[in-house]
Amino acid sequence: MIKIINPVPKPSFKRREPKQGKRNEFSTKVREQILERDNYHCQMCKGRGEEIHHVFLKSRGGRGVFTNGLTLCGTCHRKVHNDNELIDYWIDVFTDRYGYGFWMDEYDR
Repeated sequence: MIKIINPVPKPSFKRREPKQGKRNEFSTKVREQILERDNYHCQMCKGRGEEIHHVFLKSRGGRGVFTNGLTLCGTCHRKVHNDNELIDYWIDVFTDRYGYGFWMDEYDR
């Protein structure tokens, strides 16, 4: 058995910015801030809020920042994802509330 040794060591520098997948996730701290802001209630049906929704979807480049999170119950969360008009409605609401670029993080600005 021949053991292959990598002659070039891995670089030891730190990334200048986190990977995109990491930037799209809501941290535990941000999740708690969003739940507290929304009083732990679904913002559509006023029931018990269980999930944090990306208002500006991750697939469109929405980040896991406080100003891009919305508390929803599981049922309403599915409704939003299945209805482009609801997605656009919430984007309009958050644009009015936080301004253009509410979905961006510090690396996007």
